[in-house]
Amino acid sequence: METVALPDETPRYRWVVVSLWLLCSVVGYMVISTLGLLLPAVSSDLRLSSSQQGVLSSSAYWGNLALAIPLGWWMSRYSPKMLTTVTMVLGILLLFLQGWAPTFAVLLAGRLAFGITVSAIQPARALLVQQWFHQREIVWVNAISNVIFGVIVGGGLLAAPFILDSLGDDWRMTLYIFGGLFAALTVIWAALGRERVNTAYRSQETSQEVGLLKGALTHRDLWVQGFGFLGVTLAWSAFLSFFPTLMLDTYQVSLKWSGAILALSTVIGGVAGLGLGYVAMVTDKGKGILVVLGGLMTGTYVGMTLTGSIPVLVVLSFLNGITWGFFPILYTVPFHLPGIRPREVAVALAFTTVILSAGTALGPLVTGFLQEALGGLRPALLVISFTCLCLSAAGILLRMGTQRVDKVEHTDVAR
Repeated sequence: METVALPDETPRYRWVVVSLWLLCSVVGYMVISTLGLLLPAVSSDLRLSSSQQGVLSSSAYWGNLALAIPLGWWMSRYSPKMLTTVTMVLGILLLFLQGWAPTFAVLLAGRLAFGITVSAIQPARALLVQQWFHQREIVWVNAISNVIFGVIVGGGLLAAPFILDSLGDDWRMTLYIFGGLFAALTVIWAALGRERVNTAYRSQETSQEVGLLKGALTHRDLWVQGFGFLGVTLAWSAFLSFFPTLMLDTYQVSLKWSGAILALSTVIGGVAGLGLGYVAMVTDKGKGILVVLGGLMTGTYVGMTLTGSIPVLVVLSFLNGITWGFFPILYTVPFHLPGIRPREVAVALAFTTVILSAGTALGPLVTGFLQEALGGLRPALLVISFTCLCLSAAGILLRMGTQRVDKVEHTDVAR
């Protein structure tokens, strides 16, 4: 483990560390997110039913539902650098396993296990951010994270159809390419990743085993945050998995256009997070922003199910992307809970991962069954769109604002 013991000021190298870690983490989500674009080729090759497609799309998140909190508690004991390196290596192996998979069962198992590695890396984020950044900067770190997520996941959604087409619809080789990207990032992280221990972090780190889970999970705002995330991720994963199929089968819109439309929303969401994160940081208006964006997100998803017009879809996707600027605001809640300690933050973020996984797992699964029950994909996605109103409800129910941490950030030392 490479640990840098530094005084309490925050050095510029912190941006190198957090940006590189975020890149390693987000590439995993990019791989998971592009399955919807590979799904027609996968389904044709392995002859999957609608229900099997839904199960496969959601499988990357199943393990997180049961294991994210235990992983957050257990993995937070270890060096963030070592944890990141080990999980990345496992991810490489599992991507190659999925590319080789001769049957649906093997592909399902590989995707499920890959999702667990993406979850297992997350405690490193909580520890690294607290090692390198002041509390007041965390919403800004999350805004930067949103940008990286938007660029990488959006870029993956945009590039995947072209990669697939250039390979003659060979989804297996596409996964091998993703595995090579993972390998390159692992080498870079091993060379450049660092840890930092200062006096504030060390004082808060003492005696955290006792009541770790209880201390993290008894905060009301954490559960309110989870409720908001559940609704929006359910809709997001449903559209990510089935929007390309809806466009292709109902409106004869090509996969390349579908990928571009989804990519536009994702990239705009990353950029919007910078602006909205900054506004929330300096004005403490985060709650009101959540209320407005939840309603707008619902409207854009409804509109995207009802039209095949490319210009209209581009406008709706742009507006939908703006609504995803909420993410750094809501994701900052665990860091700002009064009196919470470093490893408790890791557990709180693991709880957030559980909720995110629940939403993303339920989205395609529920949509697949709704499609069969309602007789079509369009009515299924229309119903799913309204789950985004959970974000507005969370904005109403949250008790604390995004600036409260400035009043309580020193209480951990005395605790």
